[in-house]
Amino acid sequence: MPTEPPATPWLFPHPEASGSDDVIAIGADLEPGTLLAAYRAGLFPMPADEIDAMVWWSPDPRGVLPLDGLRVSSSLRRSCARFEIRVDTAFAEVLDACADPRRPRGWISPDIRTAYLELHRLG
Repeated sequence: MPTEPPATPWLFPHPEASGSDDVIAIGADLEPGTLLAAYRAGLFPMPADEIDAMVWWSPDPRGVLPLDGLRVSSSLRRSCARFEIRVDTAFAEVLDACADPRRPRGWISPDIRTAYLELHRLG
């Protein structure tokens, strides 16, 4: 059963108010409540090499797949039958592969990894 973490004390600006496809906010923490508030506002964290703070982004356009209206075609259904689909079976391993420093433009720092693992643990 998912556990809702305590609310964050941080206030994030609405992405549309910034008027850019750049950094929306600088600072805050990576507590579960902060991450959820940011994601609900369309923001995600990324470490910045130039400063010792977390920066928050909201790219426009943002890829979102609305599942409530998803229609799976019969050809896609047949294609999916050849694959095994799993959920929550190797979260830490997938996170580590995505954080591999050899990947170009990697953004999953050790701090972000720790925060995501805690958020995953909470459900």
